[in-house]
Amino acid sequence: MTRALCILSLVVAVILGASGCHGRSDGEAPPAPTTEHDEHPRDEVRITAEAQRRAGIRVGRAERRALSGGAAIPAEVQFDPSGTAHVAPLVPGRFTRIATTLGATVHRGDLLAVLASTDVSAARARLNQARARLAAAQSAFERQRTLATEGIGAQRSLIEAEALVADLRAEVAGLQQQLAVFGSGAAGEVRLTSPIEGVIVAMHATLGENAGTESPAFEVTDASRVWVRGNVPELDLARVRAGMEALVRLHAFPDETLSGRVTYLSPSLDEASRSLTIRVSLDHLDARLRSGLYGSIELLGAPDERPVTVPVDAVATLDGRTVVFVPGAAEGSFRPVDVQLGRRGGGHFEVVAGLDAGAAVAVSGAFTLKSVLRSEELQGEE
Repeated sequence: MTRALCILSLVVAVILGASGCHGRSDGEAPPAPTTEHDEHPRDEVRITAEAQRRAGIRVGRAERRALSGGAAIPAEVQFDPSGTAHVAPLVPGRFTRIATTLGATVHRGDLLAVLASTDVSAARARLNQARARLAAAQSAFERQRTLATEGIGAQRSLIEAEALVADLRAEVAGLQQQLAVFGSGAAGEVRLTSPIEGVIVAMHATLGENAGTESPAFEVTDASRVWVRGNVPELDLARVRAGMEALVRLHAFPDETLSGRVTYLSPSLDEASRSLTIRVSLDHLDARLRSGLYGSIELLGAPDERPVTVPVDAVATLDGRTVVFVPGAAEGSFRPVDVQLGRRGGGHFEVVAGLDAGAAVAVSGAFTLKSVLRSEELQGEE
């Protein structure tokens, strides 16, 4: 028994930075390790602040938090539709110039492509004709006004000339507006420009190819505006609500966790999968996010609904019991408390019973505390 006690004393002494026992031939009892052996309960261990520092024993709190190993639902990263623009010509034409490339960053108003359009050419011809008629009508109106002033012309002719000028001005203005909407440039060209700032994520324009108005030639997306879509099974609908916090994990970055909040719940279930579509807006965007990335969403619920947890390093097994060490009444003292554990995830255990949220606990160094407690028990028996 003395030999076993000697070995344990040496281990504790090394951990706590004190001298252990040195084998003696005269049968004397080994000296005690560097724990403070004042009178204290047998199930308590007392360690100096310096020894705690050297052994890595830290005191923290039992916290309510979501376990990263909790139930999760399938998820996919998607661009925010309100931050995406589909650019297509308003009139048919043929691409004569492509001014951008796939993946390029563009600003609002930047040129994407130029088309030659017969519809625009015809509209510009009508505009030129209307301008010529307007010029002639204005000349006729000026003559009629001069004659009316001199008392030669009839007042009715003056009114008719003035009305004709007004009609032609309206026709010219309408044709100019129409060409502006088309994006018309010189010589019947149509200029396609980006309506937003973003990245070219899709491009269906080829030099010399005819372009219609039915399908977009370019798709521009603000890559900083993304959300994560998830599908909640019908049986889990009771635990999801708008505004609740969530954790997002992507297969491409398995070691990272993105926090966010549920901002949308679909009004109806998908009939095929019997699931509800939800959207999670992320608190902080990552430049590496890409539309189409797959992962999972963990719904956290309200803070007071999350389990009480402690780090894995805070848990030890003592005489077949699962315990954590909490600070005792005296400074530097710790005593084991029985706990019942639940799930494990992300380096933490769920505490089902035995410890309340906010309780002080040794969040690391439980094995060291157990070893010192065992050593003191053996010395007491000896």
